[in-house]
Amino acid sequence: MSEKGIYEKAVDIPPRTKFRLLLTASSLTGLSYLLTFNKSFLSWIGDWLRWCPTSAELLEQAETKMFSYLRKPPETSFVPITLDKEDGEYRIRSSVTNKEAEGKATPLVLLHGFASGIGLWVLNIDSLSQDRPLYALDILGFGLSSRPVFNRDAEAAENQFVDSIEAWRKKVGLKKFILLGHSMGGFLAAAYSIKYPERIQHLILADPWGFPTPDLSPRKIEFPIWAKAIAAMLRPFNPLAGLRAAGPWGKFMFQ
Repeated sequence: MSEKGIYEKAVDIPPRTKFRLLLTASSLTGLSYLLTFNKSFLSWIGDWLRWCPTSAELLEQAETKMFSYLRKPPETSFVPITLDKEDGEYRIRSSVTNKEAEGKATPLVLLHGFASGIGLWVLNIDSLSQDRPLYALDILGFGLSSRPVFNRDAEAAENQFVDSIEAWRKKVGLKKFILLGHSMGGFLAAAYSIKYPERIQHLILADPWGFPTPDLSPRKIEFPIWAKAIAAMLRPFNPLAGLRAAGPWGKFMFQ
Protein backbone atom coordinates (compact mmCIF):
# COMPACT_ATOMS: atom_id res chain seq x y z
CA MET A 1 0.00 0.00 0.00
CA SER A 2 1.33 3.49 -0.85
CA GLU A 3 2.16 6.01 1.81
CA LYS A 4 -0.86 8.06 0.72
CA GLY A 5 -3.18 5.09 1.22
CA ILE A 6 -1.75 4.32 4.63
CA TYR A 7 -2.23 7.98 5.68
CA GLU A 8 -5.82 8.15 4.45
CA LYS A 9 -6.64 4.89 6.26
CA ALA A 10 -5.04 6.17 9.46
CA VAL A 11 -7.21 9.31 9.58
CA ASP A 12 -10.37 7.61 8.42
CA ILE A 13 -12.58 7.92 11.55
CA PRO A 14 -15.96 6.20 11.68
CA PRO A 15 -19.00 8.57 11.75
CA ARG A 16 -20.11 7.40 15.23
CA THR A 17 -16.65 8.15 16.64
CA LYS A 18 -16.64 11.55 14.98
CA PHE A 19 -19.98 12.35 16.64
CA ARG A 20 -18.65 11.27 20.05
CA LEU A 21 -15.55 13.40 19.65
CA LEU A 22 -17.62 16.39 18.58
CA LEU A 23 -19.99 15.91 21.51
CA THR A 24 -17.06 15.63 23.92
CA ALA A 25 -15.45 18.80 22.52
CA SER A 26 -18.74 20.69 22.76
CA SER A 27 -19.27 19.50 26.33
CA LEU A 28 -15.78 20.60 27.34
CA THR A 29 -16.30 24.00 25.71
CA GLY A 30 -19.64 24.43 27.48
CA LEU A 31 -18.14 23.31 30.78
CA SER A 32 -15.27 25.75 30.35
CA TYR A 33 -17.74 28.55 29.65
CA LEU A 34 -19.82 27.68 32.71
CA LEU A 35 -16.75 27.54 34.91
CA THR A 36 -15.62 30.94 33.59
CA PHE A 37 -19.08 32.40 34.09
CA ASN A 38 -19.39 30.97 37.59
CA LYS A 39 -15.93 32.22 38.47
CA SER A 40 -16.83 35.74 37.32
CA PHE A 41 -20.17 35.59 39.10
CA LEU A 42 -18.63 34.32 42.32
CA SER A 43 -15.95 37.00 42.06
CA TRP A 44 -18.66 39.67 41.74
CA ILE A 45 -20.54 38.22 44.71
CA GLY A 46 -17.33 38.38 46.74
CA ASP A 47 -16.75 41.99 45.70
CA TRP A 48 -20.34 42.88 46.54
CA LEU A 49 -20.12 41.30 49.99
CA ARG A 50 -16.93 43.28 50.66
CA TRP A 51 -18.50 46.47 49.29
CA CYS A 52 -18.38 49.44 51.63
CA PRO A 53 -20.98 52.05 50.56
CA THR A 54 -19.20 54.91 52.34
CA SER A 55 -15.45 54.83 52.80
CA ALA A 56 -13.44 57.97 53.50
CA GLU A 57 -10.23 56.03 52.87
CA LEU A 58 -11.28 54.84 49.40
CA LEU A 59 -12.51 58.31 48.48
CA GLU A 60 -9.21 59.87 49.54
CA GLN A 61 -7.32 57.26 47.50
CA ALA A 62 -9.46 58.04 44.44
CA GLU A 63 -8.84 61.78 44.88
CA THR A 64 -5.09 61.26 45.21
CA LYS A 65 -5.04 59.19 42.03
CA MET A 66 -6.99 61.84 40.09
CA PHE A 67 -4.85 64.70 41.36
CA SER A 68 -1.64 62.83 40.46
CA TYR A 69 -2.34 63.65 36.78
CA LEU A 70 -2.19 67.39 37.43
CA ARG A 71 0.92 69.46 36.81
CA LYS A 72 0.93 70.36 40.48
CA PRO A 73 -1.47 68.48 42.80
CA PRO A 74 -3.37 70.78 45.20
CA GLU A 75 -2.68 70.97 48.91
CA THR A 76 -5.57 69.40 50.82
CA SER A 77 -6.56 69.84 54.46
CA PHE A 78 -9.54 69.79 56.82
CA VAL A 79 -10.75 73.21 57.93
CA PRO A 80 -12.56 73.17 61.32
CA ILE A 81 -15.68 75.34 61.55
CA THR A 82 -18.42 75.98 64.11
CA LEU A 83 -22.01 76.80 63.11
CA ASP A 84 -23.72 76.44 66.45
CA LYS A 85 -22.01 76.04 69.80
CA GLU A 86 -24.46 73.31 70.71
CA ASP A 87 -23.64 71.29 67.57
CA GLY A 88 -19.91 71.36 68.14
CA GLU A 89 -17.20 71.48 65.51
CA TYR A 90 -17.44 70.32 61.89
CA ARG A 91 -14.68 69.80 59.34
CA ILE A 92 -14.70 70.97 55.74
CA ARG A 93 -12.36 69.25 53.30
CA SER A 94 -10.50 71.98 51.43
CA SER A 95 -7.87 72.22 48.70
CA VAL A 96 -5.73 75.07 47.41
CA THR A 97 -3.61 75.32 44.27
CA ASN A 98 -1.05 78.00 43.41
CA LYS A 99 -1.19 79.56 46.85
CA GLU A 100 2.06 81.35 45.94
CA ALA A 101 -0.03 83.80 43.87
CA GLU A 102 -1.80 85.03 47.02
CA GLY A 103 -1.89 88.83 46.94
CA LYS A 104 -1.10 88.98 43.21
CA ALA A 105 -4.58 88.12 41.92
CA THR A 106 -8.08 87.64 43.33
CA PRO A 107 -8.55 84.05 44.57
CA LEU A 108 -11.11 81.81 42.88
CA VAL A 109 -13.33 79.57 45.02
CA LEU A 110 -15.14 76.55 43.53
CA LEU A 111 -18.38 75.03 44.83
CA HIS A 112 -19.25 71.62 43.40
CA GLY A 113 -22.71 70.24 42.63
CA PHE A 114 -24.94 67.64 44.28
CA ALA A 115 -23.38 64.26 45.12
CA SER A 116 -19.90 65.48 44.21
CA GLY A 117 -16.69 66.85 45.74
CA ILE A 118 -13.47 68.67 44.95
CA GLY A 119 -12.48 65.88 42.55
CA LEU A 120 -15.14 67.25 40.17
CA TRP A 121 -12.72 70.01 39.16
CA VAL A 122 -9.75 67.81 38.24
CA LEU A 123 -9.94 68.77 34.53
CA ASN A 124 -10.15 72.49 35.36
CA ILE A 125 -7.64 72.96 38.17
CA ASP A 126 -4.53 73.38 36.01
CA SER A 127 -6.03 76.02 33.73
CA LEU A 128 -7.97 77.94 36.39
CA SER A 129 -5.00 78.17 38.76
CA GLN A 130 -2.43 79.47 36.27
CA ASP A 131 -2.61 83.12 37.39
CA ARG A 132 -4.38 83.03 40.76
CA PRO A 133 -4.88 80.98 43.93
CA LEU A 134 -7.59 78.37 43.43
CA TYR A 135 -9.63 77.03 46.33
CA ALA A 136 -12.14 74.17 46.27
CA LEU A 137 -14.09 72.61 49.10
CA ASP A 138 -16.34 69.68 49.79
CA ILE A 139 -19.62 71.35 50.69
CA LEU A 140 -20.77 70.39 54.17
CA GLY A 141 -22.49 67.00 53.99
CA PHE A 142 -20.60 65.89 50.85
CA GLY A 143 -17.26 64.34 49.97
CA LEU A 144 -14.96 64.08 52.96
CA SER A 145 -16.57 66.93 54.87
CA SER A 146 -18.59 66.37 58.05
CA ARG A 147 -22.16 65.05 57.85
CA PRO A 148 -24.32 67.24 60.10
CA VAL A 149 -28.06 66.79 60.54
CA PHE A 150 -29.62 69.57 58.47
CA ASN A 151 -32.80 71.36 59.41
CA ARG A 152 -35.96 69.99 57.78
CA ASP A 153 -37.04 73.53 56.91
CA ALA A 154 -35.68 74.38 53.44
CA GLU A 155 -34.77 77.99 54.22
CA ALA A 156 -33.07 77.04 57.49
CA ALA A 157 -31.09 74.29 55.73
CA GLU A 158 -30.03 76.76 53.05
CA ASN A 159 -28.74 79.11 55.75
CA GLN A 160 -26.76 76.24 57.29
CA PHE A 161 -25.00 75.66 53.96
CA VAL A 162 -24.36 79.36 53.39
CA ASP A 163 -23.11 79.95 56.94
CA SER A 164 -20.76 76.96 56.64
CA ILE A 165 -19.18 78.54 53.55
CA GLU A 166 -18.77 81.83 55.43
CA ALA A 167 -17.24 80.04 58.43
CA TRP A 168 -14.82 78.29 56.04
CA ARG A 169 -13.89 81.63 54.45
CA LYS A 170 -13.06 83.14 57.85
CA LYS A 171 -10.85 80.18 58.80
CA VAL A 172 -9.01 80.22 55.46
CA GLY A 173 -8.56 84.00 55.70
CA LEU A 174 -10.01 85.14 52.39
CA LYS A 175 -11.21 88.75 52.26
CA LYS A 176 -12.64 88.98 48.75
CA PHE A 177 -12.81 86.35 46.04
CA ILE A 178 -14.38 85.16 42.82
CA LEU A 179 -17.03 82.52 43.47
CA LEU A 180 -17.85 79.84 40.90
CA GLY A 181 -20.65 77.37 41.58
CA HIS A 182 -21.86 74.40 39.55
CA SER A 183 -25.38 72.92 39.77
CA MET A 184 -26.34 72.81 43.46
CA GLY A 185 -23.11 74.73 44.14
CA GLY A 186 -24.41 77.43 41.79
CA PHE A 187 -27.54 77.80 43.90
CA LEU A 188 -25.47 78.05 47.08
CA ALA A 189 -23.04 80.49 45.44
CA ALA A 190 -25.95 82.78 44.55
CA ALA A 191 -27.42 82.44 48.04
CA TYR A 192 -24.03 83.22 49.61
CA SER A 193 -23.56 86.28 47.37
CA ILE A 194 -26.96 87.64 48.39
CA LYS A 195 -26.14 87.27 52.09
CA TYR A 196 -22.47 88.33 51.91
CA PRO A 197 -22.16 90.59 48.82
CA GLU A 198 -19.14 92.44 50.23
CA ARG A 199 -17.06 89.25 49.92
CA ILE A 200 -17.70 88.65 46.21
CA GLN A 201 -15.60 90.17 43.43
CA HIS A 202 -17.34 88.21 40.68
CA LEU A 203 -20.03 85.53 40.70
CA ILE A 204 -19.92 82.75 38.09
CA LEU A 205 -22.82 80.29 37.80
CA ALA A 206 -22.39 77.08 35.77
CA ASP A 207 -25.70 75.28 35.13
CA PRO A 208 -27.04 76.39 38.53
CA TRP A 209 -29.99 74.96 40.40
CA GLY A 210 -33.03 77.12 40.99
CA PHE A 211 -36.20 76.74 43.03
CA PRO A 212 -39.57 78.34 42.25
CA THR A 213 -41.56 80.18 44.89
CA PRO A 214 -43.64 77.60 46.79
CA ASP A 215 -47.29 77.44 45.76
CA LEU A 216 -49.20 78.18 48.97
CA SER A 217 -52.64 77.92 47.41
CA PRO A 218 -54.90 75.03 48.51
CA ARG A 219 -53.91 71.82 46.76
CA LYS A 220 -56.49 70.55 44.29
CA ILE A 221 -54.78 67.24 43.52
CA GLU A 222 -55.51 64.47 46.01
CA PHE A 223 -53.11 61.54 45.77
CA PRO A 224 -54.40 58.01 46.44
CA ILE A 225 -53.55 56.34 49.74
CA TRP A 226 -51.15 53.83 48.12
CA ALA A 227 -49.13 56.67 46.57
CA LYS A 228 -48.92 58.44 49.93
CA ALA A 229 -47.80 55.18 51.58
CA ILE A 230 -44.99 54.67 49.03
CA ALA A 231 -43.87 58.29 49.43
CA ALA A 232 -43.77 57.88 53.21
CA MET A 233 -41.62 54.73 52.92
CA LEU A 234 -39.16 56.34 50.49
CA ARG A 235 -38.82 59.63 52.39
CA PRO A 236 -36.05 58.44 54.79
CA PHE A 237 -33.84 57.23 51.91
CA ASN A 238 -31.14 59.33 50.31
CA PRO A 239 -31.49 59.65 46.49
CA LEU A 240 -28.08 57.97 46.19
CA ALA A 241 -29.05 54.95 48.31
CA GLY A 242 -29.77 52.84 45.21
CA LEU A 243 -26.40 53.67 43.70
CA ARG A 244 -24.62 52.70 46.92
CA ALA A 245 -26.61 49.47 47.19
CA ALA A 246 -25.53 48.51 43.65
CA GLY A 247 -22.04 47.90 45.02
CA PRO A 248 -19.48 47.11 42.28
CA TRP A 249 -22.14 47.78 39.61
CA GLY A 250 -22.30 51.41 40.73
CA LYS A 251 -19.48 52.57 38.45
CA PHE A 252 -21.18 50.99 35.42
CA MET A 253 -24.42 52.77 36.33
CA PHE A 254 -22.49 56.05 36.34
CA GLN A 255 -21.03 55.32 32.91
